[in-house]
Amino acid sequence: MRKRYIVTILTALAMVAYLALDDHQASIEIVAQDLIDQEPDYIIESFNAQSYGEGGELSQQVTAHKATHYPGDDSTILEKPSMILYEAGVPKWGVRSVSGRFLKQTSITLAGGVIIVPLNPAGGDFSLTTDSLDIDLASQMADTDDDVVIESDTSELLATGMTILLDQQFVKFKSHVRGRHDPQAQ
Repeated sequence: MRKRYIVTILTALAMVAYLALDDHQASIEIVAQDLIDQEPDYIIESFNAQSYGEGGELSQQVTAHKATHYPGDDSTILEKPSMILYEAGVPKWGVRSVSGRFLKQTSITLAGGVIIVPLNPAGGDFSLTTDSLDIDLASQMADTDDDVVIESDTSELLATGMTILLDQQFVKFKSHVRGRHDPQAQ
């Protein structure tokens, strides 16, 4: 009878050891996959990409010194990105910044010296600057909670936070809006 207890205990210990080793192997595989997902799967120098609308017209063009794609969250980090947003194939907005992050190719977050300028003469002659900007590319909506400066030859507008509907040229400022206009300046 004593031999049965010893055999049962040894069998149980062997099963526990096997399960512990198998569990350790599974956790190593999970950690390895996590590390792989955190590594870029491609890096492109002198990045240049165009997107087209349903009718085949150019809707946006993005260039950057470098683009690094991460498969884990399907994001692309851009160094010194520059964008041109089109409407019906006609350039409407120029956007550039120090860095950017595409997320699943549907939105982009820009950071560091973000500058937006209208490219269509009918859009006016001004520049908009802020520290960061989130752009939903499908809806052409841009948003920031940072300070915003809009400057032209004759005026300056300062605000904290804004939402822009780029396709409608509509801007809603969130708070602390102040402005200056000099009708004499040309």
